[in-house]
Amino acid sequence: MKQKVCSRCEKPKRIWARGLCKSCDIVANPKKYMIEKKRVERKKKSESVSVLKKKLDTIFSLYIRLRNADSNGMVECFTSKEVMHYKKAHAGHYVSRRHLSTRWDETNVQVQSVKENIYNQGNAPMFAIVLDEKFGNGTAKSLVEKSMISFKEGKDWYIDKIAYYTKIVDSLKTNINE
Repeated sequence: MKQKVCSRCEKPKRIWARGLCKSCDIVANPKKYMIEKKRVERKKKSESVSVLKKKLDTIFSLYIRLRNADSNGMVECFTSKEVMHYKKAHAGHYVSRRHLSTRWDETNVQVQSVKENIYNQGNAPMFAIVLDEKFGNGTAKSLVEKSMISFKEGKDWYIDKIAYYTKIVDSLKTNINE
């Protein structure tokens, strides 16, 4: 193999083209050596049920807090009657969130203070009393019975509920002066 002097780096190397060695030719003409990668259009993965549940939890919680808010955004705790801004309130569940059949039930979920929802674990005895006073005797019992029903919904159900509550939340937010 004969070597010649590269016209760019002036080193004795095997000459490829235009009097340049391979490394100098790559530097001088990079497009010549670039391999175009085929861009594969990938389908956007549809969201999993767990992601949709989180989104629904978020928008439903906001709905629960906003539906009871006055024009200044103030809400009253369902169990302790403490008044606070809706952004500092929680959406407390009488029947645990693990029961999907009542997780997004508008009767089961009410505005609660952080103290009641977290530190008093929802204050279930008082929650049941107030539920029965507000919605009629046996409401708390019927929620417990409803929680025992199996719940299995597909992605479309979650997507529809997210769209439904998002629309309501958007309209409720316009009624609050912030």
